[in-house]
Amino acid sequence: MSDFTIGVLVGLGAVLVVAAIFKWRARSKPMSIAEKAEFLSKRRARMLPALAIIFLSQQASFFSQMSGGEHVSAEGAKISAWLVLSAVLLLGLATKGFWLEPREVRDLVDDENTRANRNEAMRWGFLFAMASAIAVYVLTMIEAVTGREAVHIVLSFGIAAALLRWGALERRALRDA
Repeated sequence: MSDFTIGVLVGLGAVLVVAAIFKWRARSKPMSIAEKAEFLSKRRARMLPALAIIFLSQQASFFSQMSGGEHVSAEGAKISAWLVLSAVLLLGLATKGFWLEPREVRDLVDDENTRANRNEAMRWGFLFAMASAIAVYVLTMIEAVTGREAVHIVLSFGIAAALLRWGALERRALRDA
């Protein structure tokens, strides 16, 4: 089995384990649909900045260990795990999230204010991705950058900016409520 396949499976397994832990922890808390939606909204506001920091620290470790063209045996697994995490974070940004919750809860969590905040965060993510693409373009005038590294930089900054912005907006909305 290739390193890429192992990395994808490990990433998917980690996502499933985290989802199972959250479902298991919440099973003993009887809540109405509205209470559950409010609880999840507050948890999302707390978790988005933390997810962005975890995501960026993962990228910092990736770029600090880049080997100018040399491939280490764990590189495929690292790239695969990053790819899975990036896809899950993008899906979370693009959808209502909370995929394992009932539709009624997801609809309440995704209110008008949240949709506006998410749209603003996606706009910031796009702008940061474009700015990092310009930065990579300028960097290639000074130093060679592989296509994989360029994609990694653009996606990382775009996703992290969107997560941080959405988290900040959600926290502000909850504080003002």
